[in-house]
Order: sequence, then C-alpha cells, then structure tokens
Amino acid sequence: MSQWIGFTNQKLYQCRLLLEQLSSLQSAPAALQQALEESALYQLRDAWLSYLAELGEMVAYRQPVHSLAELRQQAAMTTGEMRELQQLAENGFSWLAQMLAAAEAQGQPAGQNQPAAAVQVMDIPGRIALVATPQSPVAGWLQNLTRLIDDQRANRQES
Repeated sequence: MSQWIGFTNQKLYQCRLLLEQLSSLQSAPAALQQALEESALYQLRDAWLSYLAELGEMVAYRQPVHSLAELRQQAAMTTGEMRELQQLAENGFSWLAQMLAAAEAQGQPAGQNQPAAAVQVMDIPGRIALVATPQSPVAGWLQNLTRLIDDQRANRQES
C-alpha cells in the first residue's frame, strides 16, 4: 500500500476537524474563524498534492509533485484519473478549479478569504424562504474531493 494513501487520508481528516471546530465557534472573533478556515484550506491543498503524489506513484513517478500540470508533463504515463482531474481543473466553474484558485489566492496578500455566505432554502408551509447562512466553501470542497478520491480508488480496485 502506498505511503501516500494514509497521508492523503490524514490531511482530509485534519481538514474535517478544523471545519468542525469552525462550525462550533460561530460566535468566535472573525480573525479566529478566518484562521480556522484558512488552515482547513491548507490541509485540503495538502491532501490534493498528496493525492497527486499517490497517482504519480502508480506510474512510477517518484519526484515531489507540486501541481497536476507538472505531474502530467513529467510522468511517463497519464492515467484516466489524471485526465478526469484535468477536466475538472480546467473548468473554471467546477469545485476543483475554485478550490485550487482559493488555495493559490490564500498565499497572496491581496486575497481576502472571507467565509462565503451560502443560501439555504427553507420550506415553510405555504411559502419558500431563502435564508443566508455563513458556511465555508471549504466544507463543500472537502466533501467533493473526498468523494472523488474514494470513487477513483474504488475504480482502481475493480480494475
């Protein structure tokens, strides 16, 4: 078993823990909430890079992986998993492209990563109300990345 599988899972778990802490501290100072959200995004980015290393190891690529583009250029072979990730990354409206852009912007002084306001649909008898709820976009990205990794790993097991 690849050492990267456990490391990827660890980073996903750490991201989940930070997001749980964030959701339990809704009345905490904004600076603490932002610190937890940014930390969760760093863990998610690390999980992404670890998963890329996991894919690289499958094709005997043993160098450090810093991006999907680098992996695809340098690896001896491009797998179906890599192609699927590339399609998602190239679609500016996809969750993956948004996650990668947020992770990139987080390292820049001008990038203010404020928690996004989500809209929740409440079904009240006789009417529908839209209620703004503060929710980190990182939570959705975590869910999507975890699902994608699980699906790709399951597909490899079936092959």
